Amino acid sequence: MNLLIIMASNPYSHDFNTAVKLATASLERNHKTRIFFMGNGIYSIVRPEIKELVDKGAQVYYCAHNAEQRKIKPEEWAESSSMYGLSKLITEADKVIMLS
Repeated sequence: MNLLIIMASNPYSHDFNTAVKLATASLERNHKTRIFFMGNGIYSIVRPEIKELVDKGAQVYYCAHNAEQRKIKPEEWAESSSMYGLSKLITEADKVIMLS
């Protein structure tokens, strides 16, 4: 299965913990797991839990425009993308979960 989690809510919300738990469970089942950060969710990308997910095999993307607006400089393991890139990820996914 190909799972896409879209994180748009702030990093200290319950949604962040939900995203991490969903991604972890998906990775444990050997599913292709992608996480896209946008809006205020971009602040979550600097949390250590996200790097741990990447180390387990998750692919992480972020909206470059949202990151620039919020003066966030994501690490090199996160791939810069756009809303167009998000639309392509959505069409490739079997399941999409939006946390906002």
